[in-house]
Amino acid sequence: MDFFDALEAAARTPITKKPWMADCVMTLVTEATLPAVIDECIASGEYAIDLETEGLDNRVYNGRTINRIVGVCLSPDGVRGYYVPVLHLNHRDKCVSSIVVHAELSRLTSSSAIAIFHNGKFDQEFLQFNGWGGPLGEWDKPGSWEDTLILAYLRNTRERNKGLKHLSKTELDMEMIELDELFTPEELKQHGKNFSILDPSREPVLWYACSDAICTYRLKKALYAAAVL
Repeated sequence: MDFFDALEAAARTPITKKPWMADCVMTLVTEATLPAVIDECIASGEYAIDLETEGLDNRVYNGRTINRIVGVCLSPDGVRGYYVPVLHLNHRDKCVSSIVVHAELSRLTSSSAIAIFHNGKFDQEFLQFNGWGGPLGEWDKPGSWEDTLILAYLRNTRERNKGLKHLSKTELDMEMIELDELFTPEELKQHGKNFSILDPSREPVLWYACSDAICTYRLKKALYAAAVL
């Protein structure tokens, strides 16, 4: 660690691993391991998927969303969480080629495995207009995906807070890391909550990304029966 890295580390709020994470396996995916991860998701029959992005602007311009996909979070079982880094600007050596990610996600989204989202309309826009190649997934196809945000609404239309972090804490007793915690005050001032500036191999960043998929998977199990009855 050089002098500037040490200064940056000192400016960060210390983040400890949440107790529930001790029972999970959280893995940073490489180009070599990605095909096996996709095989796991297909074999499970359903998988949680969440995207980390540069921001929240999923409007489409010139064939792709204005903000871009930074990485893909996957979980085939609510225990194993995987993060596939694609666009971490200062850590390109740790990223997987978008060509490879597109090919593997095409294999996954065209399979019979059911995708589980939280607020799928957001992620689906990025997947359709990904900027890497053709659209990923046929999200107008009934039965090909579930959405824990919709399930939470169906279960209780009057519940106001249906965010993933709130529901994970109240329904699963799984407190998640807040996005703000991953950045220094200076980073937030200069870049906002832009996931692409973060080092994907830093443990709290990996915990954050994998938790999105793990909690989404478990939340579907917790909400589904009450929502569909």
